[in-house]
Amino acid sequence: MKPINRLIVLLLIIAPALASAQGYYGPGPGSPYPSGFHHRMGRLAWGFSVGLGGMSDNGSNVTSCDNCNYNPATIEFDGHIGGMLSPRFALLFEVQANAQTIHSDAENGDTILTQSVAMVAGQYWLTPIFWIKGGIGLANLQSSDGGYFSQDLGNGVGILGAIGVELMSSRFFALDLQGRIIEGSYNGLDDHVTSGTIGLGFNWY
Repeated sequence: MKPINRLIVLLLIIAPALASAQGYYGPGPGSPYPSGFHHRMGRLAWGFSVGLGGMSDNGSNVTSCDNCNYNPATIEFDGHIGGMLSPRFALLFEVQANAQTIHSDAENGDTILTQSVAMVAGQYWLTPIFWIKGGIGLANLQSSDGGYFSQDLGNGVGILGAIGVELMSSRFFALDLQGRIIEGSYNGLDDHVTSGTIGLGFNWY
């Protein structure tokens, strides 16, 4: 099983357990909405997340870093802003960047591969604390060498899929555990770079 697939399976296993442990499936005290959904409709939604994971290129492992004696992790950062169109659905503008070392040189430093995507995304709460997200937008792939040399490897289409569970949940703030998979397609959709991460999200409403 690929590392990215393992991330998905792990989150699917632990998310229901965490949600059940929080005991938030019943109606919340004072909530006018069934099943305890927060009264967030019409409110601004914004936040960010950070995560770690892996990256693959057309099924071959990008993490085979030249001259590395370890398997570099992919570092992920994303941010979003938008609005709650209902207590269960948010429409968001989202940006995400994943970066990974693909070459290590003691004299010239490391070469970093970065995939960034700007997209429109929709987030839907299946339960008061468990959500899914999908998005589509523009992707860009670059490599950089210690900040001195940067090469644009192409632009393309980016697709996002994510799931998450709110570990802390209130009307105005949520801390969640989330798994994200993002794929960029380049050169007429012939080349694909896929990143999968698990991270923590910080969200305000």
